[in-house]
Amino acid sequence: MNTSIELIKKEIEYLKRELDRHNVLYYEFANPAISDYEYDMLVNRLKELKALYPDLTEQELPIQKVGNDLTPNAKTIQHKQRMYSLENAYSLDEVKEFLCKIEQETGSFPTVTLEHKIDGFSINLYYEQGKLIYATTRGDGFAGEVVTENVKTIQSIPLSIQSNESIEIRGEIYYPVEVFLNLNKEREEKGEKLFANPRNAAAGTIKLKDSKLVAERKLQATFYSIGYTSEQISFSQSELLKWLEQQGFPTSKDYQKANCFEEVESYCKEWDARRSTLPYEIDGIVIKIDDFALQQRLGYTNKSPKWAIAYKFKPEEKETVLLDVQFQVGRTGAVTPVAVLEPVYISGSTVSRATLHNEDEILRLDLHQGDTVHLVKSGEIIPKIKAVNLAKRPDNSKPIEFTKVCPICHSSLFKEPDGVIHYCSNSNCPAQLQRQLEHFTSRDAMDITGLGESLIARLIEEGMLQTVEDIFRLDYAKIVKLDRLGEKSSENLKQAVYAAKNQKFDRVLYALGIRFVGTKTARILVEHFSNIDNLMQAEIEILTSVPEIGEKIAQSVFDYFRIPENKALIEYLRQTGLQLASDASDKVTVLQGRTFLITGTLENYDRKAMEELILNNGGKLLSSVSSNLNYLIVGEKAGSKLDKAKRLGTVNIISEAEILKMMGI
Repeated sequence: MNTSIELIKKEIEYLKRELDRHNVLYYEFANPAISDYEYDMLVNRLKELKALYPDLTEQELPIQKVGNDLTPNAKTIQHKQRMYSLENAYSLDEVKEFLCKIEQETGSFPTVTLEHKIDGFSINLYYEQGKLIYATTRGDGFAGEVVTENVKTIQSIPLSIQSNESIEIRGEIYYPVEVFLNLNKEREEKGEKLFANPRNAAAGTIKLKDSKLVAERKLQATFYSIGYTSEQISFSQSELLKWLEQQGFPTSKDYQKANCFEEVESYCKEWDARRSTLPYEIDGIVIKIDDFALQQRLGYTNKSPKWAIAYKFKPEEKETVLLDVQFQVGRTGAVTPVAVLEPVYISGSTVSRATLHNEDEILRLDLHQGDTVHLVKSGEIIPKIKAVNLAKRPDNSKPIEFTKVCPICHSSLFKEPDGVIHYCSNSNCPAQLQRQLEHFTSRDAMDITGLGESLIARLIEEGMLQTVEDIFRLDYAKIVKLDRLGEKSSENLKQAVYAAKNQKFDRVLYALGIRFVGTKTARILVEHFSNIDNLMQAEIEILTSVPEIGEKIAQSVFDYFRIPENKALIEYLRQTGLQLASDASDKVTVLQGRTFLITGTLENYDRKAMEELILNNGGKLLSSVSSNLNYLIVGEKAGSKLDKAKRLGTVNIISEAEILKMMGI
């Protein structure tokens, strides 16, 4: 085989590997590494090679597969009618070609519906006798992952409809832009990883095990099609949209019918220009044949319907100049570089700053002072520097260097082994104080209503807040005299601070802001150690023996309580009257004195969630089968632990349903 053919073969293999990798990142982990546009460019290249070199390509390629969002070992249900993916077009010429082909086949230009393509997560609802029976994700197109309880928390989705048909209703679950931005802001304040875009956030949220958390996240939905139906309910897409609206389903209010390509083109251009004005993200326009009989006649490919296409908007990209790189300090002391840009209008807003995440990102981009950079919005929302225009780099420009000291207190920085984030070494750094106070007073921590970001900043400026301890010794007589506050605001704040003294120990522990200790970890530590003194005295070996407490968390907790200033804070909070021990009367002890171990995959709970339930109900967990084990909880594909328990003869072998019954769930 000649050299050129060898190169083509290598390129095909590379494209296949890349597409398989990106499919897994996108569908299974909701964490794409590239944009939809970049992904589709890989697909198009592979299509070109497949057409040119059919002998070099296999029967089935990643371009012919429907994406798979199934979580391993998750409960699934077969769709009654397959869910397909849409073919994408990145130019109006491609759309025109698609419609002209149908016109040639049918003898006339087809009437089409034009609908917003909301960038969300596909969902399938099944109703019988007017009642919602279950909800599933698209999955692999043939079967979907069960997410019924989470879907029921979305208030806009009707749990019952005025129809006795057996019917699959299909649509999209999504985050409104404002809700998404607030969610990322909360995650940033907690030191959690940010979602890349609304679609990823929706995909991650709908699969959470905790339905209460799903409800708090304020997902929305829109519906636009049906799958299986026991009786035909409409004869066209436009009629179906009206029927869905009559049944109480949220639908697009901006859809339109078109009878010629000029109308299609006008609608696509209009909403490409107006998309930033919408309260939700759209990444294109879906063009469908309106007549269901014609849809049936045109049929499907292995992957997509032949009667619909998605016109995808190209991500807007602008050039601007890097003016400076500034460094911000967060609550945990994390130092984050931020690009200061010459203001540029992109995707609906003027952008003058963009996060650079860490030193590695600066090195990857090879940023220099005064560089002209290509700016995009990740998911059309979060500003991101994509690349540098090297042709416009100023002569003798110097590389951007990561700061060697804290930009606020000038203390030295440190990185954890194998870590990428730099931290300020000074726990009393003024920049950390604002974030620490915001965290301490936040809803999941001490929940001090009224003491928010702006008032904290003002009280710091007035010299009334210099430490966490100062929250409990505020001078309300002085607060009354501050502009725009007055007696009522001062009294409400006083009552909120007083009420915080009744918050439970796990919330106080979380409020301390120990790195890697979130709300769940705080509950686990409180359950195991009961009071602050036991926790403060625990060595690393003891901490790591607690289920779900790994070496990183254990080291962080251990180090926190070795700092004199932190010990002094704990003593002050004790004297102030905060709860630094768990209340025995609050503990659920139905499993007290009994030991448990899980083997196999449970139907309704993942292993960590079940272990947390057992701990919260007073039970203890073992790591192996022994004479000390009371109960072995067995799921599907149980391993050698089951055989060992049977041989031992003293272990009670129970199912998931039985342990839930023991806990009264």
